[in-house]
Amino acid sequence: MPRIRYLPACLPVLLLARIAMAQSPPETEPLEEVVVTGEFPGPGMWKVTSPEDPAGHVLWIVAEPPPLPKRMKWKSREVEAVAANAQEILRDSSVRVEPDEKIGLFKGLSLLPVALKARRNPEEATLQSQLPADAYQRWLVQKKRFLGSDSGVEKWRPLFAAGKLRREAFDDLGLREGDIVWEVVEKLAKKRKIKTTTPSLQFKFHTDGLKEEIREFSRQPLADTECFVTTLDLTETLSDTVTGERRARAWATADLETLGSLSPLPNPFLPCALALLATDFAKQVIPPDIREQLHALWLESAGKSLAANQTTLAIVPLAKLMRAGGYLDRLRAKGYLIEAPK
Repeated sequence: MPRIRYLPACLPVLLLARIAMAQSPPETEPLEEVVVTGEFPGPGMWKVTSPEDPAGHVLWIVAEPPPLPKRMKWKSREVEAVAANAQEILRDSSVRVEPDEKIGLFKGLSLLPVALKARRNPEEATLQSQLPADAYQRWLVQKKRFLGSDSGVEKWRPLFAAGKLRREAFDDLGLREGDIVWEVVEKLAKKRKIKTTTPSLQFKFHTDGLKEEIREFSRQPLADTECFVTTLDLTETLSDTVTGERRARAWATADLETLGSLSPLPNPFLPCALALLATDFAKQVIPPDIREQLHALWLESAGKSLAANQTTLAIVPLAKLMRAGGYLDRLRAKGYLIEAPK
């Protein structure tokens, strides 16, 4: 099973349900894409060193950006130059969830009907009955804009409906996220055979009784209102294309002052992940302190890479890097010296 970077995708029931959710959206009026013209100098990099290291080893950190316009161009020469001289590329920490035995095609297909049912509210309840009135009214506005007249989603659990809304909003607004920097660095790393490290935590789930586990999941209520509302916050915020363009330009020009002045994008990942981690099935597989474990694992790996290599290039999400209590704050707390991009 491939590496899984997002906790909501770690649960087998959601992996199966995503197969059915990958359907074409209803026909809607085309939306204006966020277009950032020109080619930008590219993101800055943070320089991390240890005051106790006489060899002068350096850990360079480049941030994967917030959602960017698909057509935006940025120059990657500086990042590529560091990568070319690096002995190691360090990616963000991740989770791997694997079955204790291989799930064949036939068994996977036999689970699909059960997984499809799991995305629906228990007892055929509707979104309107599951959500606060104000949240549902906001949903109707966002649904009309990004999902059109799709009525089937009204019986989905809020978490699944939120995921569909988010995907279609990104598509309609012409935005992309994730691995934008990595796609550039990966080619160079493969060509030059540079060591690439992805710190990961590995867990296994039992395939025996999996069908019944999914059925039980489908009957269990989810505490996913916050997940749903935060997703609405995100799609509404992304619809402000002027601010979105400012955020994209700030990342692409290492304008930390502007990045710091803009309100952080609403991030539904954590409340959605917590809603899933609270289920009985998830508790059997994923520990409750998984988020802290992942942070600690990356910091440990960064320390080892910095000690071992003359040059290391790390690629992590911007939000995890700059937020209060994020990677930069934790590195400073450990006594490392950090120089911000100029």
